[in-house]
Amino acid sequence: MHNRFLVAVVMVCWLATACSSRIAYHSTQEMQRAQCDKLTDLQDLQNCRSQARQSYDDYQRAREAVKPAE
Repeated sequence: MHNRFLVAVVMVCWLATACSSRIAYHSTQEMQRAQCDKLTDLQDLQNCRSQARQSYDDYQRAREAVKPAE
């Protein structure tokens, strides 16, 4: 019984951390899109919007790719 409770607590903490990271990423993307709308140069606007559309999963893959080996 104790082991099941411990596993459940660990899973909830892990999920909460993963969800909060995803939420923070999406909030940041929303702020970036708002900043993109202030750009006047069409090429800059398109580049900015393209970056702001990157999915969280793509962001995580790119982040892992540049992470230094431990």
